Amino acid sequence: MTDRIYLDYAATAPVSDKAFAAALPYYKDIFYNPSSAHALGQLASSATERAREKCATAIGARADEIYFTSGGTEAINWAFSSVSDAEGKHIVLSAIEHDAAIACAENLRSRGFSVDYVRPDADGIVTADALEAVLRDDTALVCVMTVNNIVGSVQPIKELCAAAHRRGALFFTDAVQAMNALDIDVSDSGVDMLAVSGHKLYAPKGVGFLYIRRGVSVAPMMLGGEQERGLRAGTLDVPSVVALGAAAEEATADREKNNAHVKAVRNEFLRTLDCGAPVVCGRAVDDIVSVVFDGVNGGRLAVALSCAGVCCSVGSACSAGSAVPPRTLVEMGVKNADSSVRFSFGRGTTVEQAAKAARIVNDAVLRLKGQIV
Repeated sequence: MTDRIYLDYAATAPVSDKAFAAALPYYKDIFYNPSSAHALGQLASSATERAREKCATAIGARADEIYFTSGGTEAINWAFSSVSDAEGKHIVLSAIEHDAAIACAENLRSRGFSVDYVRPDADGIVTADALEAVLRDDTALVCVMTVNNIVGSVQPIKELCAAAHRRGALFFTDAVQAMNALDIDVSDSGVDMLAVSGHKLYAPKGVGFLYIRRGVSVAPMMLGGEQERGLRAGTLDVPSVVALGAAAEEATADREKNNAHVKAVRNEFLRTLDCGAPVVCGRAVDDIVSVVFDGVNGGRLAVALSCAGVCCSVGSACSAGSAVPPRTLVEMGVKNADSSVRFSFGRGTTVEQAAKAARIVNDAVLRLKGQIV
């Protein structure tokens, strides 16, 4: 598979060498249960607490505000369940959220909540004015993702959070696509809850965390034990938690260098691309770009590219197999959204690969249009 060019880092990233090395001892040598009171168990417990500190430092939080989960989807579900018994029965979220957030909101609707969606502007940005227009006195929760997973648009989280708080609502943000590219400071933004997924951060799949601001009351995610301060029962996956802490620390330390690399890769890809129209946002990260290829079905193009050695996506991985165009592009008013393909870049993508991939895309589009055989 080494000859394939992987341009789907927004779907998942490989475990970094540092994260892998950090986790390795906890599979065999320090395999103990971190909930055990004996000395060996406390070795594992100490490792998880060091990882918690690293995750907290990466987002400007306190260690006791970090709760480990199985990933972003669980963290999103937990955030929404926190208001299931709230007095206010109104939920607001952006129309370009991850499918997990949409599903959670609709589940609350089926249980008597009212739900409003805020559309982004043509630049893929949810503005504070647009949010304020739908907020109500009974709004319990506002949810807007930090970085959109289809076009990479960066939302004005601090402004949106302030608008929500003025109406007494909690503010939750899905930061799954943000940790690699952006400096995150929850003490500055004021968010009440924030979700992170390990496998987008060069940590293993199946681990993540939910930041819950001190003072915010949430119901337990799982019952049956006192793990995670009684809010999420179950023995922690120590190696994965340790890897997550290492990955969060690495992302923070190397962010400037990694961003410069990804920007160079993206620029080379777009410079070499002779076809298609990249979706431009007002403010966006460099590691995600969606391109619309008029006259070509995005799904067919993605299959053709995979056969030619370029791995990319149509929309998010969680929506794979869906026949509808990416919701984000539709809500932005992008024409021919069903002709789009998402390319996403990472630390392992080289400038040479980006140029080669763009040339393969050029050829595949011409073939699908019948201009070459």
